[in-house]
Amino acid sequence: MKSLAPLALVAAVSSCVSPPQSRRAVFIESEYVPYAETGTGRIEGQAFIKTRGGDVKYCAGNTVWLNPVTTYSTEWYSRGVVGGENLESADPRVNPYRRETVGDGEGRFVFENLPAGEYFIACTIRWEVPLGKYGTQWTGGNAHTRVTVRENETARVIATR
Repeated sequence: MKSLAPLALVAAVSSCVSPPQSRRAVFIESEYVPYAETGTGRIEGQAFIKTRGGDVKYCAGNTVWLNPVTTYSTEWYSRGVVGGENLESADPRVNPYRRETVGDGEGRFVFENLPAGEYFIACTIRWEVPLGKYGTQWTGGNAHTRVTVRENETARVIATR
């Protein structure tokens, strides 16, 4: 009987994670081409989530993603980032156009040498909360925003939810 307990726990935890959902949008290379070049735009920002209790949780040490706004990335942003859906893996042709950095201790981040255009910024922020005498559990969410970058300018943004 004891040997079945770990299997039951794995089954219970696995049932909480929804299977990846199919993407509906199609990758269109021509929408990404303007983002392939090096530009002179820059984004400076900070990502954080404010808890119900008023605490601020920064994206310190977490990956901050930058994606050009396209038909394909809009689905990722609206369904995955904002809607919290578990989407199937992205088309690998997206990889050369995505950028990432890591937030500092105050959740600040910078993206440089960007071509002019619109971008989605997203960062997952998670932390542990006490669960009474049973330990802790993870909570959190996605900090995100949409930003327009112009040549030779610095866009300043706050990514939150």
